[in-house]
Amino acid sequence: MGTPSDGTRRRAYLRATGVALSTAVAGCGGRSPPGKESVVGPYRDRFGAIIDVGELGADGTGTEPVDDVLNRSMRDGALFYFPPGTYRLTELDLSGRSNCGFVGNDATLLVPPEERGNWIYGERVRNLLFDGFTFDYADSAAAPVVAFSVAGKRNVLRDLAFEGHHGTTPRSGLELEVPKRAASLLVERVRMRGGSKKGNAIFTHSGDGSLQFVDCRVEHWAEGLYASPHSGPLLVRGGTYANNGIDQIRIGGGTSGARVEGATVRIDDPRNPEVKPNMRGIWLEEGTNAKVDNCTVEITDLTGTYSSGGIVVEKQFGTARITNTAIQTNHSVPAIHVRTPTTEYDPTTMPSMDHLPANHEVTCENVSIYGAAPKGTAILLAGRDGCRLSDVTVQHHFGSRDGITIESGRRTEIHDAHLRVSGTPIVASSTKPLTKNVETGGIGSLRRLGDSLLDSV
Repeated sequence: MGTPSDGTRRRAYLRATGVALSTAVAGCGGRSPPGKESVVGPYRDRFGAIIDVGELGADGTGTEPVDDVLNRSMRDGALFYFPPGTYRLTELDLSGRSNCGFVGNDATLLVPPEERGNWIYGERVRNLLFDGFTFDYADSAAAPVVAFSVAGKRNVLRDLAFEGHHGTTPRSGLELEVPKRAASLLVERVRMRGGSKKGNAIFTHSGDGSLQFVDCRVEHWAEGLYASPHSGPLLVRGGTYANNGIDQIRIGGGTSGARVEGATVRIDDPRNPEVKPNMRGIWLEEGTNAKVDNCTVEITDLTGTYSSGGIVVEKQFGTARITNTAIQTNHSVPAIHVRTPTTEYDPTTMPSMDHLPANHEVTCENVSIYGAAPKGTAILLAGRDGCRLSDVTVQHHFGSRDGITIESGRRTEIHDAHLRVSGTPIVASSTKPLTKNVETGGIGSLRRLGDSLLDSV
C-alpha cells in the first residue's frame, strides 16, 4: 500500500517543481499537462527504470494497440510512463509482477469494443502502482473489469477515472483482493461516475490485509462500494458516494473494525429503481467494532425507490459507534436503523466472519438528524441491549415523525438529547430507557424529561 509518506513525498515534490497537485490528475480539461519529470520524479527512488512508452513507439492517437510495446518491455522494477495522449489497450495481465508501475500524464486508455471480461488485471501482484489514467469505455457494448489480487506493502491505485456507462453486465468495474495480512492496498481518488444497471462499482473479495479507500467518487451504479466481504483492516476516508442501489458504502471488516470517516453520502437522484431499489446510505452489513465518524448522509429524493435507512446496522453486525455525523432524511425512513441481531451463523452471507459477534451494543454520540420526513421514526433500535445515545439532536417538524423508537432492547441510555419532533419523542415498546438531560418539544418549544426511567412521553 502507498504509505502516508508516499503520498506526502509526491505532493511535496509537485510543490517544489511549481506544479499544482490538481494538474497531475488525468482528464483535467483546460489545463496544460505537467512536465514528465513532475510526474515520474516522485517515484524515481522506488523504480530501477523509467520507461517512456512514447519513446518506444506506442501510438498515442488511440488508433493502434499498444500491447506489443508494453509486452516487449515488461519487467519487474520498471515504471512505465505514458505521455499525454490516448492509447488503445487490448489487455494487460500483470499476474506475478513485482514492483511494477504505470503512471499517466493526462493519458487515456481505450477499452476494446464489447470487452466484458478482465481487462487490466493480475493475480499475486506485489507492490503495484497505477496512477493518473482515464479508462475510456464509452463504447456502449464495453463493460471491462479492472481486477487485482495484491501482495506487498506498496500497492496503490490513484487518480483513476472510469469514463462511460458500464451497461447491464453484472460484473463490477473494479474488483480487489488483499488476501494476506502482510499486504495492503490504497485506492485513492478513483472516480466512477458513469454508473451501471447491474454491476457493483467496487467489489472486494475476502482478505486479511489492509484496504483503504480515500477521497473516491462513486455514483449511479447498481451497487456502490461493496466492501463487506473484506475481513482485514478497512478504512473509507472522505469521498462522495451517491445514488447507487443497495448501498452507497457497505462495510464488513470482520473483527478488525472497519472505519468510515469524513465521507459524503447522497441519495438525491436515483436512476435505477427497476434494478435494485433499496437505497441505503452506509450499510454495516457484517463484522463488528466498526466506527462511522464525521460523515454526512442526505436522503432527499427516493423517486421510484425506497430505503432501509441512512445508516443501517445489519442483524449480522456486532458493535458499532456512530459519531460526529449529520443525517438528513426528507422521506419516511430511519436516519439510523439498528436491526435485531441474528442468532444463526451463515458463512455464505458472512464471508468476513467465522462466527457471530458476541456483543451488539451501538453507540451514537454527537449525531444530528433533521429534514422534512413526515412519518416513521428518526432512530430505530431493535432487539439490542446496552445501546447508548448521547448528545443526539433530532429535528423533524412535519407530519407525525417520532424521535427514537426502541423495540425490545434493554438497558438503553439516552443522555443529553434534543428531540424536536412532530410525533412522540421516545417510543419504547417494552423495557424503558434510562434518560438524562433529554429535552423534547415541537416547533418553538422544548421541555425537559425527568432524569429517571422514562414511563411515557
